[in-house]
Amino acid sequence: MYCHHCEKKQTDDAIYCSQCGRLLADGEEAAATVSDERSMVLMERAASEETDLVSQHSSKPKTTRRRRVKGSIWAWLMPIIFALVTAGSVFSYYIYESEINDRVIKLHVEAKAEALAGKYEKAQKLLQEASDARPGYGALQKDAEIIALVAELAQSITAAGKQLEEQKLEEAEQMLDRISGELKGHKEPIYVRIKHQLDDYTVKLGVMKLTEELADLNTIDELESKLNVANQLDGEEALALKEQIVAKIVDISYKEAEALLKKKNYSDALALTDRALVFAKDNERIMTLAKKIAEAQTDYEKREQRRLEQAMQQAAAEDLKNQTAAVEVVKIESTLDEFGDLSIVGELKNAATRPIYSISVQFIVYDADGKEVGKGTAEATPDYVDPGQKITFTSTVYGVYVENTTVVVDHAIWYLD
Repeated sequence: MYCHHCEKKQTDDAIYCSQCGRLLADGEEAAATVSDERSMVLMERAASEETDLVSQHSSKPKTTRRRRVKGSIWAWLMPIIFALVTAGSVFSYYIYESEINDRVIKLHVEAKAEALAGKYEKAQKLLQEASDARPGYGALQKDAEIIALVAELAQSITAAGKQLEEQKLEEAEQMLDRISGELKGHKEPIYVRIKHQLDDYTVKLGVMKLTEELADLNTIDELESKLNVANQLDGEEALALKEQIVAKIVDISYKEAEALLKKKNYSDALALTDRALVFAKDNERIMTLAKKIAEAQTDYEKREQRRLEQAMQQAAAEDLKNQTAAVEVVKIESTLDEFGDLSIVGELKNAATRPIYSISVQFIVYDADGKEVGKGTAEATPDYVDPGQKITFTSTVYGVYVENTTVVVDHAIWYLD
């Protein structure tokens, strides 16, 4: 039956509630019986007194009265004793259950601490012990499942690390990708250790892959691309790889810049050293080469300026010669015939730097005293003459009648090609 005040279940023979101490519904009859007994005692006591009036020497009624008083006391004490015993039992049970709960909570806390420390096997044993004490505790089951998953991921991450040590990069990469996929969405503290290991091995994998590729990279563009990838990685190994890539960029830049310097391609050489200094700022080797290239460029430009000036002067002189002295007289021969006429044959040369054509000359004939005794014009042949080639002209001056004459080309006309 149940107490109608606190609704706690009671034994069938209970009169008072073991929880609140109130009189139970079924105990009312017992209470009534007790009340009747008290009435009977009172009545008997009264009858006894009347009997005493009749007989002062009778002792038997006194004994009966004492027994009835004694029975009345036990009737009052029994419910109280029963209530105390029941309360003691309930309190003892409560203490027992509390101790189990405290023990389970303690084991649960210890299991979490061990799991966070990476001691998954020990954590699982503690959770199993707690589950044995409280089989229906859902939090224990959930945490046990999480720790089992983390323990499995820990084994996988360890296997991936071993594959990296054995240079099995492809297998390690596949396993790390799988672990990364399984960790997505998990933000609980227990996954932090696995995530850190995953990050470390991912960086190590990236470094190892780039190191393998580095041997086959021979251009600055390729190296720059890999350096950008390496800049996304952290850690000492990644830093060493970056330094290795930069050193290779410096070596290639230095060699290519030197080759351009020999070809007097100063602008491209300086552009190459400037690009190298972007990656290796204040690199003494590149800075020295850049200074050398700049000085060579300055000297070259000065020489080129002088050469240009000289060339311009030479060109001006050549142009002047082409314009004023393109026809050079090699020799002139003259013959006076019996009629007093002077036959003239002249040999000329193209002294210009360009071909000339349509050449004609004007000449004057002087006697031995330098007196002009005749003059004339003649067309030279061939009509078109390359630089350095010779041409001739012939002419006759009539009525000279003078021996020992001198023929002088006074003027020549030509056209430059």
